[in-house]
Amino acid sequence: MSLERITITIPSETLAAAKEAAENEGLSVSAWLSKAAERAAKIQAGLSAAEEVLAEIGPPTPEQQVWVDDFMDEVTRPAPPEDTASAHDVA
Repeated sequence: MSLERITITIPSETLAAAKEAAENEGLSVSAWLSKAAERAAKIQAGLSAAEEVLAEIGPPTPEQQVWVDDFMDEVTRPAPPEDTASAHDVA
């Protein structure tokens, strides 16, 4: 993978949040922003693909939309913090 140096301009508050998030993950700000940009690009590609499919097959029924909404809520919900002691560790 090749790397390129760029200059970006973002709001101070966004930079502060990115620095904190990067520190929490043990990453440099550049690595964290790169990871966030990659994630956003994948989401955008998925949304574009979904729009293409919907253009061909039409919108979901109300029941299908409920299922999709429930599924998206489940898969986008943040994972609960890991317990240091799980139920399996208890003697």
